[in-house]
Amino acid sequence: MSAYIYETHLHTSQASACADTPGREYVRRYMDAGYAGIIITDHFWRGNCAVDRSLPWREFVCRFCEGYEDALNEGIRRGFPVFFGWEETYEGDDYLIYGLDRQWLLDHPEVTRWSRKEQLDEVHRYGGCVVQAHPFRAAWYIRTIHLAPDLADAVEGFNAGNQMNWNILGMRYARLRGLPVTAGSDNHHAHAMTRDNLAGVALDRPLEGIRDYVNVIRNRRHLRPVIPVSVPEWTEDVLPERPVKWLDADDRPVERDTIEILRRGFIRT
Repeated sequence: MSAYIYETHLHTSQASACADTPGREYVRRYMDAGYAGIIITDHFWRGNCAVDRSLPWREFVCRFCEGYEDALNEGIRRGFPVFFGWEETYEGDDYLIYGLDRQWLLDHPEVTRWSRKEQLDEVHRYGGCVVQAHPFRAAWYIRTIHLAPDLADAVEGFNAGNQMNWNILGMRYARLRGLPVTAGSDNHHAHAMTRDNLAGVALDRPLEGIRDYVNVIRNRRHLRPVIPVSVPEWTEDVLPERPVKWLDADDRPVERDTIEILRRGFIRT
């Protein structure tokens, strides 16, 4: 059976301050790499967004969507699917949002004030899904790792921009929790793309729209992470590099022994 590989985590220079590539320049490169499509997930309101937040809401949203629309137009020209999402940030923890569109953002400026719980509830209400991205990343801007297993539909277990130890922990966490495991490149630079720094998900049928991907996640249908290297099994010498704060289903801190969970299995929050 043929597999259809999709990029699930991709940033453009129009909307992500840390990216250097316009949306359109990714299309041919992903086609050449054998991908069936891409999902643009630029940094949104609380993250490293390149769009001026002092703009009126309509103008902010229109500019935020420019990278996606740039890629979409090039995809239409080349017959290559391009889908829309975004990445929202809280206290260093990031979430990929799929299934909602530009018009939805225009109609819902309150999205900028949502808690993690409100994000999950409202995204579900309108037919989308939430994936916690690179949960064990320990970058300079992250003082504490926040794990919110009941506030996401899936976990990005493998992120090609991560160090291997963070991915080992991410894969272990997702599997212990029993959530769907996704993978993505977290691509910010088209000129640097190689087989060794691309990842994605493989599906057994092509996506007709982004809601198809939402349904795969929320209905826990067949989804296979596509990663460039083998991820070793977790061992006790691979530990989180930051303090870990666990959050319950109401977005409140709860006491959990992270190492004991990694050793023995998941304790529901």
